[in-house]
Amino acid sequence: MFIRITIYTLIQEAIIFGILLFGKTGLNLRGYIDISFLVSLITLLVGLLVYIMRSGFLDRVHDGFRNLSRKIKREEETEFSDMLLSELVGLQYAGILISALLVMLSSILFIFL
Repeated sequence: MFIRITIYTLIQEAIIFGILLFGKTGLNLRGYIDISFLVSLITLLVGLLVYIMRSGFLDRVHDGFRNLSRKIKREEETEFSDMLLSELVGLQYAGILISALLVMLSSILFIFL
């Protein structure tokens, strides 16, 4: 778990510094705060979306759209036809959420510096 959080955090930081290096703002503290908050917010939203999908909240909606699509396209059932959305999503959300919160906390911490 710790390794996964570290990897997600390093990926976010690499994205932040890539945007800072190739962006118009340059390397400054204000730019880091702005970009890191936006990147961590997007990552947090992705983690929350994965959490909602894995919790089973969208299983019935997914099942309804899949059945409707199969009737419109006149397709036959496949091996994945009976699987729920929560079973199809295999991504763990805890590491994504924790790493996004760490990067967001670092941007909040740098605001006070």
